Amino acid sequence: MFKWFLNLFSQYANPFERKVGRFFKNIKSTSNPIEVQQNLQKLMQDNLVVLDLFMEKKYKNYKYLKKSVRRQMYTNAEVLNKEFDQHTAGIIDKRKYLEEIMSYLKPGIHYKYEKAANFGKLLKDPTKEPLIGDCNQIVTLYAYLYSRKFPITDLQIKILPEHVCLHFEGKDIEATNGTFQEYKEFEYILPITEIISTNLLDVTDSTEKTGEIDQRTMLKRAQLAYMISSMKDLVTKNLNIAYRNLGIMLMNKGEFDPAIFFAEKLGDQELINTIHRNAAIFYLNKKNFTRASHYANKSGDDKLKTVIIRNQGIIYYNKKNYKKAISYFQQMGDVEMVKACKMGEYSLLAKRIRNVKTVDDAKKYHSTYQHMLELATSAGDEKAAAYVRDVLGKI
Repeated sequence: MFKWFLNLFSQYANPFERKVGRFFKNIKSTSNPIEVQQNLQKLMQDNLVVLDLFMEKKYKNYKYLKKSVRRQMYTNAEVLNKEFDQHTAGIIDKRKYLEEIMSYLKPGIHYKYEKAANFGKLLKDPTKEPLIGDCNQIVTLYAYLYSRKFPITDLQIKILPEHVCLHFEGKDIEATNGTFQEYKEFEYILPITEIISTNLLDVTDSTEKTGEIDQRTMLKRAQLAYMISSMKDLVTKNLNIAYRNLGIMLMNKGEFDPAIFFAEKLGDQELINTIHRNAAIFYLNKKNFTRASHYANKSGDDKLKTVIIRNQGIIYYNKKNYKKAISYFQQMGDVEMVKACKMGEYSLLAKRIRNVKTVDDAKKYHSTYQHMLELATSAGDEKAAAYVRDVLGKI
């Protein structure tokens, strides 16, 4: 009963989705790419349909892919398996088995091609309606059907200009029309695991509504594609975009240290300086000068450092803590404010002696008058200095 209650509120439609979810969650920038590829390959062998559909929900966030809808799609996949098994009973030859897949999914009966379709459109009941998919998705379905009987690693993919086909034992299989081909112009021949990175980088289906995708999820998607793909120029570009977007998002939310972490991953010194600068301004506005100075010192912005020092000096000046204020104004070389602080301290001392009426009383404050003279002289206030000299001359 308790397990049923937990499952009711779970994001996962079945236990294998939970397993896939843990796999994605554990991927980090420090993960071992070989281990990631090996684990991904095992998941593909175990159930490529669940893996790919869960990826579409997690990384493209199609709104229609609710848990109940995904469950129905998995049921449809089982119907497909039973329907297809009727055509392949007793086949033990790999090529012959692939030919049966090609025959079954040849356009016109069970399959219909649609550009930029999402994988969910392939997971319909084949006894009631056609399965719809683009080149990436139909290749994925081919690989799934093959993996139910043979090692999925028997298969490869061939990357063509804006297209992908299946590759088996030196032959190209054009899954969109169920024919053998020989494509001489191509970019890569890659392990079947890279159909996952191809799907990750593929455009979304414009006919389906998508929800907002968190930038951390976008980064996970880019990290996964980077670890499993040989198309380094493309996946590196996507990974760098993900680092930049996440860094900016975190900066705008005031999460400055994580933002700096991702900016440093990107290696963009300009962005790193911008985050430090924004952090310094944020803490300056909160009058947390320790934190503000910490970030300002790393921002490369000397003017900002001066502003923070000045603000500290002004706060102490307004509190009439002139000695402390002077230490800040001296750091920034503000001679006029240093003079103002000294005359401010002069005024405080003057208040001590405002009730002095006689020479005998004045003698008791000799050290105070001496300090006032030093302050007035240092501040360049000759009038104030002359007044104190006159008093000192009499006592």
